[in-house]
Amino acid sequence: MNVIYRIDRPYESGRIEVYGDEPYEWRILDHAGHVVRDSAADDSSAGGYSAAELALRDAIAFDADDNVVPIFFGHSADAERENAAQAQRTAESLQALTGAPKSATSQARLDSRHATDDAAQDYLDARIEAMERVVEELEDSVGRLKTLAEAEA
Repeated sequence: MNVIYRIDRPYESGRIEVYGDEPYEWRILDHAGHVVRDSAADDSSAGGYSAAELALRDAIAFDADDNVVPIFFGHSADAERENAAQAQRTAESLQALTGAPKSATSQARLDSRHATDDAAQDYLDARIEAMERVVEELEDSVGRLKTLAEAEA
């Protein structure tokens, strides 16, 4: 195969190649050298390009399209590791989210010492109770996700 251009992909790992003798085609390869997309395999180039530069331009433009998501099928152990890692990242995000309701609960407890009447105290008590339930739900979810991550790993 006559490769005219071979460049690193600007937006992902891998490379873009323009190949052939007029007409030219392009292909996008992932980090492992697997073909993500080949213009010769579809109708995107309508029979090839008369100039290698045009093929390169279209390959880069195609690669920049966020709507194009290559899917690679690997070993199921890879999927399990990815799932475990995703569960762990989600658990960490949820754990970080508990900070705001914990802070709101602490502030409501401080404010309740200065409540001027029963209505204000009832409001603050309800707020404290609601925020404690939110924190409890988030922490329960964190625990379940961490358990899932450990089981997948």
